[in-house]
Amino acid sequence: MELHPIDAKPAQPGQIPPGLIFSRRKSVTVQVMLGGRSVRMGRDKALVELGGKTLLDRAIHTWQAYGGGFQLSVGDSSRRVLAPRGITAVADVYPDRGPLGGLHAGLRACSTPLLLLTAVDCPFLTPALADGLLEAIGTADACVYTLEGYPQPLFGLYRKNCLTLAETLLLGGDNRMSTLLSWVHTIALPAPDPALFRNLNTPSDLESAEKEGCNFT
Repeated sequence: MELHPIDAKPAQPGQIPPGLIFSRRKSVTVQVMLGGRSVRMGRDKALVELGGKTLLDRAIHTWQAYGGGFQLSVGDSSRRVLAPRGITAVADVYPDRGPLGGLHAGLRACSTPLLLLTAVDCPFLTPALADGLLEAIGTADACVYTLEGYPQPLFGLYRKNCLTLAETLLLGGDNRMSTLLSWVHTIALPAPDPALFRNLNTPSDLESAEKEGCNFT
């Protein structure tokens, strides 16, 4: 997934009253991206444990009650078994096309106007960060945070109307999330705390997080 720097606008928190933010959450379906083959981890990242809980369990605990819907992006249909009973598992329509394939399938499946992507291997992301996206998106098509100018599309808010472009890109052989973000009206916010965007890709990443006792709940 090739990314390019984009201009980020400073976040301006507090523009929307907290009560209204909670109301607006109902317009959002959260989709947890479970990732692909987890080659660097050596086993399925969704099932590795951090602080005594699997990353999948942590994601469900954090995000299931956030908005008006919740679903897991499982990639290949054979991984639907990862979804606990009662939780929607969304398989890619266009297999092996990376996060854009997951976004496309998620937008097709969700019944809300907005889809929030988050990744199972980023266990330190918070609902407060999601609220920042929801507050900032306005009438734009997408809203993401940036780190050192680079967009973080796997924690982003996407409007349902991004579906058509996502399908067009996939049909044309372009799997890049950065292409979609460059074509739609995207709001980019500097990440308030880069540490929260830390992801766990390898056993050493996991070991370091365990040793540091990173906000286990």
